[in-house]
Amino acid sequence: MRKILSKLQQQRGQVIIMFIGVFTVITLVGVITVDFGLWFSERRGSQTDADMSALAGAQAYVSDLANTTGAFDDAVEWAVKNGIDPARIDPDHTSDCSDGNSCIQVGIGDCYENGTDTSMPWVESRIYHDTFSLFGKFFSFAAPDIGAIARACVGSPRTAMDLSPFGQQTETDPDTGQPLSDCMMLNPAYDSGDPDSPRTIPIYGAVCILKTGSGQSVSGQRGQLTLGNLQCDQKSSNTLRHDFHYGASAGCSMGQEVNTGTGNIIGLLQGLNDRLEEEGQCDVSSFHTGNPGYDDFDEVFSLVCPDPDEPIVPSPDNVFSQNECSITRVCSAGHTHTYSPRAIDLVLIDQLEHAEQTATITGFAGFYVIGCFDDDIAEDTKAAIELDLTQMGSYLNRCEHPTGNDDILGIFVEKLAPPINVGDPAANLPLSIVLVK
Repeated sequence: MRKILSKLQQQRGQVIIMFIGVFTVITLVGVITVDFGLWFSERRGSQTDADMSALAGAQAYVSDLANTTGAFDDAVEWAVKNGIDPARIDPDHTSDCSDGNSCIQVGIGDCYENGTDTSMPWVESRIYHDTFSLFGKFFSFAAPDIGAIARACVGSPRTAMDLSPFGQQTETDPDTGQPLSDCMMLNPAYDSGDPDSPRTIPIYGAVCILKTGSGQSVSGQRGQLTLGNLQCDQKSSNTLRHDFHYGASAGCSMGQEVNTGTGNIIGLLQGLNDRLEEEGQCDVSSFHTGNPGYDDFDEVFSLVCPDPDEPIVPSPDNVFSQNECSITRVCSAGHTHTYSPRAIDLVLIDQLEHAEQTATITGFAGFYVIGCFDDDIAEDTKAAIELDLTQMGSYLNRCEHPTGNDDILGIFVEKLAPPINVGDPAANLPLSIVLVK
């Protein structure tokens, strides 16, 4: 009996030792889990701060691609607004942070760090967060340094999607040296030694007449392009109305050959009417400012870096961002499209040529549609609108019952574009801000 009791006491002692060991392991795992959760949360916070700081700094480049000082100051300001002690941010731009500090670097060129760009401005933020350990100190665990890196680049997308199938000529008349289109101006920065330097650029901020009347045709070509939903260079023009309504889904790239349509352009105008009949989403959002049921310019667009009380009107100097008041539709072909009805993206082409039904893409440009007007009154309407761009709302219409003599009036808008295939900034392309790390 004594032997049995002794054996039970020994087993009880072993169980207690095992329990203590298991409990210690469980406690240690719990401690590590709690501390790692804290560190992970802090890591996500530092990454968010780094992203926002880099993006805020990149905004300064939108209006001035050489503004490295402004980019650095804006990135620092944003970091401070988000709780980073200004005394813990290195005062000079650098990517080699001093011990325990955050730091910000700015530069122009080699943003991707692989030699694929030569003039993209960039901002890199390295944000450090102080952290601590709730329980690790009791187990000799030191809290790690928590930090994150983000780099934002400013460039131009070389590929675009959801384009409206209308081509705006960018070449000059060989006899006069003037732009082939009244919507374009000679590029003051044109470099004849640079094959990518455009001869002309859109006249941003001025009312433009997109000529669609038969009197402006070249061998029957009136500006319409036969873009596709799968291939940019498709030839069929059967989807012209669909593509102007929703935008062609195929990606189109700089230098790509596209096919030009001929003959009846009513389908294009009908597609524009279909598109404009769906506007009004901006009115039910916080952007509402004017005409009920119509998407006014300042409802569709916002300034990227506004000055206080600066009116949001078309301008040759400002870069705009598009407000989030778009609509989503499923077309008859089953594709889902998201767009803002009065904000379209046009294709810039070299020129329409006699006996040729192709053109080369030279760029892309945002365009705000005012409406359709008969060719007889288009010029007078353009002049009247330009007298006071803040009152253009009274001229908005929806291209109802279009005829072959209708012209499209609108305004080219320099705006930020989605970051697709972004490269060096170009005068004939929109700008884009993209995080690369």
